[in-house]
Amino acid sequence: MRVAITHTRYTNQGGVERYIWDLVRRLCEEGHDVHFFCHFTDEHADPRVTIHKVPNTWKQIRFMKVWSFDRWLTQHVKADEWDIVHGFTKTSFQDVYTDGSGCLLDYQQYSIDHAGGSALKKSLKRASLHQKVILEIEKRRFTRGNFQRIVVMSDLVGDQIKRRYALDSSEVITIYNGIDTERFSLAGRDRWRIEIRDRIVVPQSAFVVLCVANDYKRKGVPALIEAARIVRERGGIPDGRLLRIAVVGKESFQYEKELTHLAQAKGVSENIKFYGPQSEIQRWYGVADAMFLPTRFDAFGNVVLEAMAAGLPCVVSDRAGAAEVVVEGKTGWVLPDPDDSIGMAQRILDLARDPKLLADMSLAARAEAETYSWDRHFKAMLRLYEEVLALKRISKRRIA
Repeated sequence: MRVAITHTRYTNQGGVERYIWDLVRRLCEEGHDVHFFCHFTDEHADPRVTIHKVPNTWKQIRFMKVWSFDRWLTQHVKADEWDIVHGFTKTSFQDVYTDGSGCLLDYQQYSIDHAGGSALKKSLKRASLHQKVILEIEKRRFTRGNFQRIVVMSDLVGDQIKRRYALDSSEVITIYNGIDTERFSLAGRDRWRIEIRDRIVVPQSAFVVLCVANDYKRKGVPALIEAARIVRERGGIPDGRLLRIAVVGKESFQYEKELTHLAQAKGVSENIKFYGPQSEIQRWYGVADAMFLPTRFDAFGNVVLEAMAAGLPCVVSDRAGAAEVVVEGKTGWVLPDPDDSIGMAQRILDLARDPKLLADMSLAARAEAETYSWDRHFKAMLRLYEEVLALKRISKRRIA
C-alpha cells in the first residue's frame, strides 16, 4: 500500500511520536511505500521513508502554525491519491485518524480549568485564537465524509468523541496500543539496574518509583511529592531503605524549579529527582520497582504498557486510558482520584514491604503486557487499512 502519515514531528521522542515511529518501521518492514508529511524529522529517521517537509513559515505564531499545517495538508495531500492517509495531529481530512488527545472541550477541563490562575485568565485561554483554531479543525475532522475511521487508544477517548459528535462504534474503533515486548522486557532489570543506579547515585537497595511524563502538573507529579512526604511520615521504607521517585520527561525549567522547592519544603528533596528527557527509556524501566502515573488526563499513556512489559506494577489514575489495561490488584492499581496522595503512599508501602507481592505483580504485569504485543496491534491496524481501502474503492466505483 501507498501510505501517507501526517504529524508535525517524525521522531522517537514523546509518546505519540514513539508510537508513530514504530508503526512506520513496521509498515516499511512489510514492504509498504510510506511517505511522512511533517515539519521536523530527527537524524535517526528510517531511510526507507519518503519525507515531505511541510513549510513552517508561521512557527513563531502559535495558532497560525496549527492552521497552516492543516491548510497545507488539505491542499497537498488528497485522499484519492493515496491508498491510506493516516493522520495523528490537528488535521481536518484523512482516511484514518488516530486520536491521541480526546476532544478539546474535555481536554480543557484538565489543561485550563485545573491549571490554576484567575477566572479571567482561564476565560482568555478558552477564547484564544489557538484554542478556536484547534476546535474548528476538530469539528471538521469528526464530520462524516472527512474520515473513514477514527481510531482511539482507549474507550475513555472513544466515548468522548461519540458523545460530542454523535458518531457510532462502527466509525470510532478502539485499538489499544501495541508494545515492543523485546525492547521492554524483564531482562532490562538485570541489564540496566546496577549501571543506571550507580550513575544516578541511587543505592541498589533503594525502592524506586518511576514516573515518565511530560507536563508534570497534569501528570500528577505534585501529588507524588506529597505521597513521598506521607511515606516519610509513616516511617519510610522498611529497613531504612531510600525511597526515590524518579521523574523522567520534559518540563519547563521554571516549573521544575517550583517543584524542587516544593519537595524541599516538604522535607523530601532526597526522595524526588528530575532527570529530564531520556532517549533510552527502556533502561529506566530496568532501574525502577514500580511505575506511577496519577495523571489528570491521558488519552492512553503508552508508558504504562511499556512499564508493564518491563515487569513494573503500575499505579494509574482512572483518567488515563491505559487504566483499562491494568488488572486491579494483579498488575497494579487504579486510582479513582489523581490527587489521592494517601492512596499512592499506601501502594508504595504495600509493594516495598512485601517482596513476594512485588515479584508476583511484576510477573503478572509482564504476562499481561505480552497480550498487547506490537505484532497483535500491527495486524489490527493492517486489517483496518484494508477495510478502509476497500471502502474507498467501492466509493470510487460508485462515483465512476
